[in-house]
Amino acid sequence: MPTISYTIARDGELWTVLRDGEAEGGYATQEAAFETAAAHASAELRTGHSVRLEAGTPTDPAGASERGGAPVRGDGFS
Repeated sequence: MPTISYTIARDGELWTVLRDGEAEGGYATQEAAFETAAAHASAELRTGHSVRLEAGTPTDPAGASERGGAPVRGDGFS
């Protein structure tokens, strides 16, 4: 069975859960997004899938890891 990847990422002022790159929901906190991803990942494990769960630091500006960590105007941190 394939490995299913969950990533917690900022989406403006909200947090989103990406399941294999597909966005699911918008959450007010990183913790809420993580709890949702963990619950989904747990269900995937029960069905025989392997899972990968990734969450960055909550202080990272939106999209910072994709552009080397530099904040840009409008991301809420610049």
